[in-house]
Amino acid sequence: MTALPNLLTASRLFLILPIMALLALGGTTSAWWALGLFLAASVTDFFDGWLARRLDCATTLGVFLDPLADKVFANVLLVYLACERPDWVPLWIVLVLLAREFAVQGFRSLAPCVGVVISTGQLNKLKLVFQLIAAGTAIGGLAWPAAEPLLKPATWLALGLALVAGVWSMITVFRDNADLWQRSPIAMEER
Repeated sequence: MTALPNLLTASRLFLILPIMALLALGGTTSAWWALGLFLAASVTDFFDGWLARRLDCATTLGVFLDPLADKVFANVLLVYLACERPDWVPLWIVLVLLAREFAVQGFRSLAPCVGVVISTGQLNKLKLVFQLIAAGTAIGGLAWPAAEPLLKPATWLALGLALVAGVWSMITVFRDNADLWQRSPIAMEER
């Protein structure tokens, strides 16, 4: 039972390819299946952490895998959708979000070298929620073409909010940890 949260987290990574394969097949039936898998994978993002806390079985693997699965799941789907549906998901927004991910993750990887841990803030979590909403509404538009007048603007709005939350969280992380560059690295343990 203690492995369940990690299995839920890993499922997001494993479901990316079937979702994209179903979208590549085209047609509304495949899009509905893709949307169903997408929604199931998205729900695991809530339940993996909740179960780990509830069962008191958080693991180092889970702490590493959860943000990785979130980033890979949301960003790979948005890149795919930007390539396949550029009128729904503008590539430039996705590229700015990706650049932000690399910048923040690079900065976060520096922090342990100087004895600091930079936790994920609420804005970053909000960015992920908006990214998932954008991907979901774009996939939903493929499954239900009649809803395009509602879902397309919802996709754009969610992407815009993801962009604002992402850039703002990046600025906050850099501002709040600006002294990292002046700190001395901690001594490495000899093995």
